Amino acid sequence: MDAALFFIAAVKIAAVGALLSLDRTAWGQLMLSRPIITAPLIGLTCGNATVGLFIGALIELLWINELPVGATIPSDDTLCAVIASGVVTTLMGTMKISKLTDIGSLTFMVLAVMTPLAAQGRKIDALARRYNERIFVDMETRLLRGSPGRAVSLHLKGLLHFLTCNFVTILGVSLLMLLAMPCCYALVPESFRKIMSGLLIVFPLVGIATVLSGIHRKNILALFILLALSFSFLVQP
Repeated sequence: MDAALFFIAAVKIAAVGALLSLDRTAWGQLMLSRPIITAPLIGLTCGNATVGLFIGALIELLWINELPVGATIPSDDTLCAVIASGVVTTLMGTMKISKLTDIGSLTFMVLAVMTPLAAQGRKIDALARRYNERIFVDMETRLLRGSPGRAVSLHLKGLLHFLTCNFVTILGVSLLMLLAMPCCYALVPESFRKIMSGLLIVFPLVGIATVLSGIHRKNILALFILLALSFSFLVQP
């Protein structure tokens, strides 16, 4: 697959991902930007919603305790979910990857790169907010002068700032990952791929530990453990 087709795939990921990213704080806030929602949607767009759902579940657990409440800017788990699911599902098709261990190892490699970058997503959000602070002053002035139509257009311009920042970021990182990851993946020995696939368990374990650390009532914690044990007995062959 040449660079032009990778670019088309990256544009598709960025277009859908940027629209979903608006739901974080800029518009809607209908929880559509949660990784468990965005990742399977991106996976469906790129050809495999099931793998997208798997990636979304891993990322959702990892940052389940971080929410954009008030002025807090959390790690951009939406950015991580969009790019990770888009890159993995696209490369699965282009590299003809179908074995579970190969899918797991590719997912681990992509998440190992994207997890640290999710924290840098705060800077993208902060950049859009700085631009919008300038718009707010101008909007207030227009309203005082009796120009509500111009104020509405400025409001939409602020929304466009978030959309543009998200689109450019997702496009750039996705394209870079699509171009570099096949070469990096080819350098990994088969034995290491099996190990990396097994290491995916780290992501849900960290998420579960995060959830448990936020439970302060002992009776709820005991109920959680009891349900987990009951489920383990039910799934035994």
